[in-house]
Amino acid sequence: MGKRKRDTPEDTVDKAVGRVVEATGSVSGDETMEAEGRALGRSGQKATVRVVPQPEGGWIVETGRDGQVSSVHRTKDEAVMNARELAKANEPSQVLVYKQDGTVQAEHTYG
Repeated sequence: MGKRKRDTPEDTVDKAVGRVVEATGSVSGDETMEAEGRALGRSGQKATVRVVPQPEGGWIVETGRDGQVSSVHRTKDEAVMNARELAKANEPSQVLVYKQDGTVQAEHTYG
């Protein structure tokens, strides 16, 4: 068996905040907050890839905690396909797909 990665203090805080945000979203019925909380709570364990709409049109694929833009696409389907490829190549990971209104439409987990 391999060694388990030790959490950094930042990972521990992210997990705790993620649990609070997820619980708050669950109680309030806010599915976006609930999904974001799950993503944040797992951030020490899984890479997160986000598909986000652009105000002027098009879709971007963001990676990492800082939201670094990985790619830009004309259609949502192209962006989702690219995000899934990135996530599968970097397991364990997850993809969060957002709607135009900023809420989470779908969450996919790999590995």
